[in-house]
Amino acid sequence: MSEKNSENGLLPMLYKGACLVLVGLLTLLGIAGLILPIIPGILFLFLAALLLAKVSSRFDALLHKNESMRTWRRRWDTSNALPLLQRVKLSFLLVARAVVNGIETTVNSLNKAKADS
Repeated sequence: MSEKNSENGLLPMLYKGACLVLVGLLTLLGIAGLILPIIPGILFLFLAALLLAKVSSRFDALLHKNESMRTWRRRWDTSNALPLLQRVKLSFLLVARAVVNGIETTVNSLNKAKADS
């Protein structure tokens, strides 16, 4: 076997392994976000699902059956028309807005609990 063939066989395995580790981290952040209102949990779970769909054809088929995920994926795919820098800016602004909404919700619920007691 030549070096090029062995390298091509190893690269997809390393890529899949790195993607699965990233999916695990995004899933943990998503679960923490569902518990803590400051972190946008749904966003991280959605990103984990998209990344896992890139690695697993079975999971991609499963997501394709879900109507709401098809809608979200359609929206995500339309953002591919944007240049990379604008997509990064858009992603940053979406995450920042979700964090601000989480902080605002937390402050409002704390103020309401303080007023009730």
